Amino acid sequence: MITTRKILNGLAFFTVLSVIAGAFIAAFSFGLLSPITGKEAAANAVARTGGYAKEVEFEYDYHTGGHYEVEVLANGLKHDVIVDADNGNVLAIHTKGHKHRYHDGSESFKM
Repeated sequence: MITTRKILNGLAFFTVLSVIAGAFIAAFSFGLLSPITGKEAAANAVARTGGYAKEVEFEYDYHTGGHYEVEVLANGLKHDVIVDADNGNVLAIHTKGHKHRYHDGSESFKM
């Protein structure tokens, strides 16, 4: 009986430990433990490119650490901006697409 109780206690301990570890990993993967929030990263990206932030994703790489990938739409162009999750610095900006010229000679469509 004592051995069965020890085995059940051990299983309960490892179950609780795995649930806590899973919660920690989930919080880490969503960037909840980084010093910079997704809103701050989006604000820094928009400050550099103009326009508005469409999408923000947190990513972690073992070698480079955590960073946010912010998709910004500005002046008819799509900018993929990488923001450091530790200090909020813009690390890179990759512009996709091209400006469309309209019949009246303007380069962007205004709503």
